[in-house]
Amino acid sequence: MRKDQNTMPDVPPPDFVGAVAEIWYTVNYAAYHLAYTRVYLRTRALQTSVDELRRDEQAVRDQGQVDLFICRAHLAAFFWQLHHVFEALELAIRKGKKDYPTERYFYSAERKLETIRQSAIPREIDAYRNESHNIPAIIGQQWNADGKFVHHFLPSLAGHEAKESIDLNEQLQTYFEYVENVWRLFVPDPLKSKFPRSFRFPVTVPFFPLAKFQRKFGAFATRDHVRGV
Repeated sequence: MRKDQNTMPDVPPPDFVGAVAEIWYTVNYAAYHLAYTRVYLRTRALQTSVDELRRDEQAVRDQGQVDLFICRAHLAAFFWQLHHVFEALELAIRKGKKDYPTERYFYSAERKLETIRQSAIPREIDAYRNESHNIPAIIGQQWNADGKFVHHFLPSLAGHEAKESIDLNEQLQTYFEYVENVWRLFVPDPLKSKFPRSFRFPVTVPFFPLAKFQRKFGAFATRDHVRGV
């Protein structure tokens, strides 16, 4: 294998259909990270005020930090995988153009994907993916006048629609469904029904899911406006 050769010699390059089918794994990777994000958003570390967390014993604070790290890591990975779907579709279409230069489908598909990527949701996905490079804390927390937790949200970014009023779980679901449906637009019709729509994954239990923390520490725990996965 030459040093300048980037491909693996024992793996044959996929054709257009194979490349599009392979993107199904990327869609599932995004669903996997979304499942973890949802579970870890429902932990004490993500739904308790900073002043209250600072009163915890160090051992509790350390474990709470782990829950926070896991949530942030999966949220960042979620945006990266959604972005990869668009990139992989672009590469698959280029492959189709190269293999079948006289087929007009690939030229129209290229224009369709370019138009999609310039629309609001793909641009927001890219913006939040890029923002995770600058600061990993892209999870906002909304509190009511009594200091009770209301919901998580994505902080607003310049040039994009404000997100503070939208529950983070709802917004992430919107992004995921949008990207999945974009991918399906480019799947050949005979194959569309071959890919299931169920996205279920086992998730490790956080150190302090809210219900567990309530049972163990009683009055220290709160459980306001917690949504199901």
